[in-house]
Amino acid sequence: NIMEALNTISKQIKVVFPIHPRTRKLLQNHNLELQFDPIDPVGYFDMVELLKACSLVITDSGGLQKEAFYFQKHGVTVREQTEWVELVENGFSILAGSDKDKILQGYEIMLKKQSDFSLNLYGNGKASAIIIDTLLQK
Repeated sequence: NIMEALNTISKQIKVVFPIHPRTRKLLQNHNLELQFDPIDPVGYFDMVELLKACSLVITDSGGLQKEAFYFQKHGVTVREQTEWVELVENGFSILAGSDKDKILQGYEIMLKKQSDFSLNLYGNGKASAIIIDTLLQK
């Protein structure tokens, strides 16, 4: 279902899919035809560049869901639940599971969505200074 959704999406927009070797093997074992070209896995810095350049993130990765927010990108999460519920609750991501129609609907919604990414979901980066000040006061 996920691959079928990505095949459909690839007819409208370029799909860049860094594919894990085990996933590639599973796709081959199940004779799943992709209508886009997956790429080899990438390291962190290459993933950052992909995030900067993309229009939307479709992922099953918990870490990538949060990274997408930092790069002000909306997301479609192809899992049934997420540890980053605040992203869903604040409209930065949609949970679609592995349902093809939900993935496609999520894609359409999130691609067009405008959001205020200045919302401070994860602090202001000053936690260590607050901790040090608190420790020094003791």
